[in-house]
Amino acid sequence: MTPLGQLLGGEAAAAAWMNSRVHRLVIWHRLDPLAALDLVEQAVADHDPAILAEPGQVWVLRPEADEELPVVLYVTHRLSSEYLVAEDGGRTGTGVIPLAALHSYTLDHWHRA
Repeated sequence: MTPLGQLLGGEAAAAAWMNSRVHRLVIWHRLDPLAALDLVEQAVADHDPAILAEPGQVWVLRPEADEELPVVLYVTHRLSSEYLVAEDGGRTGTGVIPLAALHSYTLDHWHRA
């Protein structure tokens, strides 16, 4: 099973999630469908938060990242295309973080309804 399939509970769920991301890129950003698929596949492989980040996810700090950062972030919601609200369960609690800050993290799992 692929890592995304493991995170989402199966290959069918992973394929449906990827198709929704591809569709969004085609509709909202007017990308060619094959280019959008390539972008999503690469983003999944790289754990790129620009494509992956969504509410309900838990991201863990990469081993090579700054030790001063919270070890775990739980994304509660998106404020915009550039900012997320995340809880860290530790000393800083809940706060607004730039989406780019998730590059110091890797997607661990998410709670899906």
